[in-house]
Amino acid sequence: MMELLTLVDFKDTKIDPNWGPFDYLLHVLHVDQQKLQKSQNAPPPPPTLCKQDHTGFKLRSKFNNSVGLKRKRNLKAVEEEDDGDQVAPKLKPNRIKKQEKSVCPIPPPDLPPLFRQLIVEEMGGRGLVLVIQKTIFFSDINPTASRFSIPFSQVKTHDFLNEAEAKELDDKNSMQVWLLDPSMRGTSITLNKWVMRSSSLYVLTNTWNSVVKNNQLEKGHMVQLWSFRVNSLLCFALVKL
Repeated sequence: MMELLTLVDFKDTKIDPNWGPFDYLLHVLHVDQQKLQKSQNAPPPPPTLCKQDHTGFKLRSKFNNSVGLKRKRNLKAVEEEDDGDQVAPKLKPNRIKKQEKSVCPIPPPDLPPLFRQLIVEEMGGRGLVLVIQKTIFFSDINPTASRFSIPFSQVKTHDFLNEAEAKELDDKNSMQVWLLDPSMRGTSITLNKWVMRSSSLYVLTNTWNSVVKNNQLEKGHMVQLWSFRVNSLLCFALVKL
């Protein structure tokens, strides 16, 4: 049970005329700590008074470390609040949520008007689908290879094939399709599906070398391959950007 302080506890107190209210409060706390130590048969705490300097007596609290640290932190917090215009609080940077980021929508690529007019109005084509947009590599114009590769990793969608056509290619059978080249000339070309160890791809073969030559396709050219159907038959259009 905690005992209250009495006048007897302050019989040895020497009052200094320079003490202020805070000095008296610290001395009361010191006497209370001494009384608590005596009641617990413990050695008294170290003295709180030191030599006088030009400002009078300095009272140095020797209370429990945890109490001292807590008081120090509280005083620091008060100082920072009082000096709010000068001490900026340290805040953790807010992470911007993905859904809050403003993303400018990229308009879907469209078929050039002349191609659309020829395919839709003159040929009666329907169901235009962008299959791939890619850069021409050396392997695409290598006359020895004679093939245009359409890697699965770059294909926009595989929906340009119906179930029967997909099964035909899965069975390692080739298909003859119609290709509208960049100069808007039509030619018959072969479509295959190659399954490699690390990747799979569609390829246009056989007459591909003539397409490269007639349209002066070179390494680094950007092209688009579109699919469409005329009377349910699969056709392609190759556009050079």
